[in-house]
Amino acid sequence: MALAMTTKHYLWLKRGIQELLKIDIPNALFCDSNAAIDVAYNPKLNDRSKHIDVAYHFTREQIDQGNVSVMYEPSEKNLADICTKGMTRYDNDHLCSKIFESK
Repeated sequence: MALAMTTKHYLWLKRGIQELLKIDIPNALFCDSNAAIDVAYNPKLNDRSKHIDVAYHFTREQIDQGNVSVMYEPSEKNLADICTKGMTRYDNDHLCSKIFESK
């Protein structure tokens, strides 16, 4: 569900940036769940994926249209995890240093 929500937010921000600044941004989204990436790229249904809501199929449609590509990023390197997951102080400090390096 988080990947579908991220895809929606990404497309909204991309349209806004393109309209206001007239620049193009990469189509890459990073995810730390191999299962979510597999569901997004694999259209076949099986016993484990029958329960998937319509929102999940939105990401697959955007991938098929070429609007988004989803790539694996381990949790240790995923800057978004600093706001969404409990982590050790070491991991937190490491990700904070990465945020401040990019300025």
